[in-house]
Amino acid sequence: MPFGRRHQNPIGRLIDDSRYQKEMEYRHPMKQLTGRTAVITGASAGIGQRVARALGAEGMNVVLAARSADKLDSFANELGQAGVTALAVPTDVEDTAALEHLVAHSVGRFGTIDVLVNNAGIETYYPFEELDVGAIVQTIGVNLTAAIILTRLAMPHMLEAGRGHVVNMSSTAGKFGPAYGAAYGASKAGLVAFTETLRGEFHGTGISASVLCPGFTNDGGIYERIKQGIGKGTPPQMGATSADAVARAVIKAIRRDIPEMLINVPPMRPALVLSAIAPRLGQWCARKASARFLKKVAFSRHKVDLDDVGASVRLNGVRKKSA
Repeated sequence: MPFGRRHQNPIGRLIDDSRYQKEMEYRHPMKQLTGRTAVITGASAGIGQRVARALGAEGMNVVLAARSADKLDSFANELGQAGVTALAVPTDVEDTAALEHLVAHSVGRFGTIDVLVNNAGIETYYPFEELDVGAIVQTIGVNLTAAIILTRLAMPHMLEAGRGHVVNMSSTAGKFGPAYGAAYGASKAGLVAFTETLRGEFHGTGISASVLCPGFTNDGGIYERIKQGIGKGTPPQMGATSADAVARAVIKAIRRDIPEMLINVPPMRPALVLSAIAPRLGQWCARKASARFLKKVAFSRHKVDLDDVGASVRLNGVRKKSA
């Protein structure tokens, strides 16, 4: 018998230990993270910082990208004191030249980019009929277009190295289009589809992608500003998650090459199944769970904007600009 102890793989073929191990390493070349390099956008606060800390703790070099140079430098120094090799690259993700510089600087310092975490994002909860067109363009640009362009710029380096993993930070809003969050939900849904295309196109090359869909993160970032704006957190039926849970999920997704992860308590996967089977019922449940809360978020922003311009009247409980 030429082969040693045999294994049954998922499609039922018998192969020997060494061939099986080589196949698993080829399919999942990013199980080993130590000494490799990760680029994280939106790394100056919230989820981005937690992800950078978690990847640094795994022995990765981390490239920190965000607009605030001071915050990035301070965070890079903090990571350096903890023994993490960190490079701060101030970056406006809406600027293609800045993204090109980010990739060039990362590759120039570390040789390649093994992991790209597209985490930079902004939220826009607002009454749609009064949402500024510029805000729509910016939301799509920061949340979706920048992620696509940055991935495009990093991909040749991943292909040359024969390995790489892209993590796109979507949201539960990308799975359930949220009331009052048209541009935000559309941009996050786009990240889900983008991830699927990457997995299909680069299958078998050593390069893959995962999309993470966190709920409202209850310890910093966007959610913290929302809580301050309306004076309360999400209702129990919507649930929430934590930045640390998201950071752990990033590592799990890379190592196990998981296509999609929903990170929320209570779990939302059963609701997705319900929506797929009975879309009308699923939409009704989503409205009951979230619409009232999101309306408060949207109109709290609306009120602030109107108060800022100093010319508003109250009609049927809704703030509207006066003529």
